[in-house]
Amino acid sequence: MQKFKVLRTIFFILGFALVSFGCATSKNHVANKDFGLMAEAVPDGILLTFSNIPSDAVRLFIFVSYWDNEEYESSRNIISSIADIRDISLPAEGSHSIQLDKVKETGKIIIPIVRIGKKYWISATVYNKQEHELLMSDLYYWKPSIETEFIAENGIYFNKDSIKFELNYTNSAVTLSSEPIFSTEVIFCTQKYNFGIVIIVPEGSVSTWTHHIPDGLSSDGLSWTFEPQMTDEFKDIEWLKNGSSYTAWAKAEVNIIHDGITWSIEIAKTPEFTYSL
Repeated sequence: MQKFKVLRTIFFILGFALVSFGCATSKNHVANKDFGLMAEAVPDGILLTFSNIPSDAVRLFIFVSYWDNEEYESSRNIISSIADIRDISLPAEGSHSIQLDKVKETGKIIIPIVRIGKKYWISATVYNKQEHELLMSDLYYWKPSIETEFIAENGIYFNKDSIKFELNYTNSAVTLSSEPIFSTEVIFCTQKYNFGIVIIVPEGSVSTWTHHIPDGLSSDGLSWTFEPQMTDEFKDIEWLKNGSSYTAWAKAEVNIIHDGITWSIEIAKTPEFTYSL
């Protein structure tokens, strides 16, 4: 795994999470130039309707989050879901969907797994080929998103309190020993779960995931060993200093396919632990 690839993923995903610390507008429709987004309730979740998706777009990234409780001080209280939708010109790996042509045609995507009554912050960003190349080559490249808020009224749900997700005593591996049970049948991806580690640094956050350390995933897909590979890859990252201690936690996501779109949905976090190089 290349360190640059790790950081590219860190900045792309967690950049959206940091934005969600602020208060989004209460409007149900926000537009950036001609590209627009509207949210509304449907029986199986939140329906997103896009207007004027650029014809040269090759990637649409959707970030969905809500606050798990009223403690807004820590990003650990943000619960998120993502959909990374691409056209056929881009490589598809892991939880990406090659469905952008369909979305351009219909303009509609459903967020399926929601908690009824929670206010969701929804962000969408489109990239053309040149912008995608900048995103992958320039760590600090950022493109504005369109955003909206919506309170979920319907959707598929699960009891998060019944999930058992544990970090071992050496802080080197995680295990999902009790899986989520959904209110209705869902379609899982070939890789059912993603696991990741989030480390808080003064500049924001850094992280690594199962697709960065794939050899650590167990044959049943329920356990992931991330050390010593994670520390080996983080030794040259300027945001992490030798001798310093950082707050960290592990995350688990479930990968499902709904209406042809792949969603990675956060289902559990471990308690915080202390990480150092």
